Amino acid sequence: MENNDGLVQNSNAEPFDKEKWAKQKREERKVVYQMIDDAAVAAVSSGEKFQAFLNIQAQFDRYSASNALLIAHQCPDATQLADFAAWKNTGVHIKKGVCAINLLEPGQEYTNQDGTVKTSYKVKKVFDVSQTTALQKHETLVSHDKKLLLNALVDHRPCEIEVSDDLPERVNVLYQPADNKIYVRQGTDAEPLFRGLAQEIAKVHLKQKKLTCCNPAFTAYSVAYVLCRKNQLSCETFRFDRMPAEFGGMDAKSARQELSTIRRVSNVMIGDMNRVLDTHDRKQPQRENANREER
Repeated sequence: MENNDGLVQNSNAEPFDKEKWAKQKREERKVVYQMIDDAAVAAVSSGEKFQAFLNIQAQFDRYSASNALLIAHQCPDATQLADFAAWKNTGVHIKKGVCAINLLEPGQEYTNQDGTVKTSYKVKKVFDVSQTTALQKHETLVSHDKKLLLNALVDHRPCEIEVSDDLPERVNVLYQPADNKIYVRQGTDAEPLFRGLAQEIAKVHLKQKKLTCCNPAFTAYSVAYVLCRKNQLSCETFRFDRMPAEFGGMDAKSARQELSTIRRVSNVMIGDMNRVLDTHDRKQPQRENANREER
């Protein structure tokens, strides 16, 4: 006789309680939102935690500042994230006993009573490669020479850049708002030139986009750090052991805004650079083939 028991729902099973499920999801989101607030306040209160946030933002530049805060708080050494299903599809399993990393994922849009359109968010659980059975193999990073990085940085420059011999002592790059120009000292080495240009270009973006931050110079400095780390340039000269006085006693909302501004400007600049770098990388195999044919 054919067994069809599996087709019949167990009468003893507890019926699905939609209200209970919705309440659990609300509580889950509430915990994550509180985690973001706590991490934001901690980031602007501690140079170490602030730098950890910048490191994650450089590693996961497409992630929002809120998700970068969540990663930095839960798994600061994360390098590659995926959910359970994505890891399983690649034949990788999650190690027993590890805790998922909670992120926020945008859901459906909805209209408020005042007519404004909002986006709902749900908690998404992901795992870093270090929490899986995958071999600890970091994603292969494409290394670009410094000249190419400099060309990519200035290709979409938001203002004119000129060489000048009339800069203050020990200053290699300077943005002058009155002229709306960035001045560069001739003969500056590639890495300090990249750092200086990244910082001063960030200042231009802050001004032109009228972005609010309590200390524009520090925000631009932080953006320069993100770009240097993202592009595998030395970050040894950056120091975050002394945080701006304006950060003292900052509430969670203000802290999130400061960090979001850093993310927004760095994301614009990384996007501008990537358009140049991606074009170069696509053409590289063609150039290599042409060189081989010549030989």
